[in-house]
Amino acid sequence: MKNSRQYIIWFLVSLAVFMLSVFLHECGHGIANSIAGIPCSTGFNRVGDIYKFPSADDFRSYYGTTEPVLLDFGVPCTLVLSLTGAVLYARSKNRKLQYLGASLACGNSLLRLVPCLMVLLVPLATGSAHIEDEYETGQLLVERLGSGIWLYVPAVFSVIAAVSSLTIVFVAALKRKISRPYVYVILAFLVFCTGMVLASVLDRYVRINWPGM
Repeated sequence: MKNSRQYIIWFLVSLAVFMLSVFLHECGHGIANSIAGIPCSTGFNRVGDIYKFPSADDFRSYYGTTEPVLLDFGVPCTLVLSLTGAVLYARSKNRKLQYLGASLACGNSLLRLVPCLMVLLVPLATGSAHIEDEYETGQLLVERLGSGIWLYVPAVFSVIAAVSSLTIVFVAALKRKISRPYVYVILAFLVFCTGMVLASVLDRYVRINWPGM
């Protein structure tokens, strides 16, 4: 019964932290676009035209025509939260801070690890590119630096950072002799799946408008 209560608390805390992390990730895109002079709206999933919702037929009629820029705070925000959470979990002796740290680390790591693995593996299986933030950044680096080697560098970097965070949490959990760690792993993936579904739903209704500077 005690373990069941801990699992439920872990799931709920992780889901709340995950949703906040997704929102901050999208806000990172919005801030970067605003600084670059590109007005836009952000929510929990998609970036589009300012003052418009994803349900609109012309949701990206303007944003889709803008010139891509290297400046982006979405992915860096997620990776920083991931690594910060891992360090917080590993070093804190406070139980609540440990829960927060582990939630930040696991949620934000999966938020980049899953899509970036798809960026790296989908082309091998299908021959077609899988578009994510890191892939688009890689395209810009190839264009600016004139070498195709940069195409997958951002995705590889995100994978390394995410795996590093998860490793820190895993090692710390082993030192603390956490019972049934596999249950927390399963719950972390359930949080990711549940969170992505909720993000898609909330994205239709919760928007922040970012005017270009």
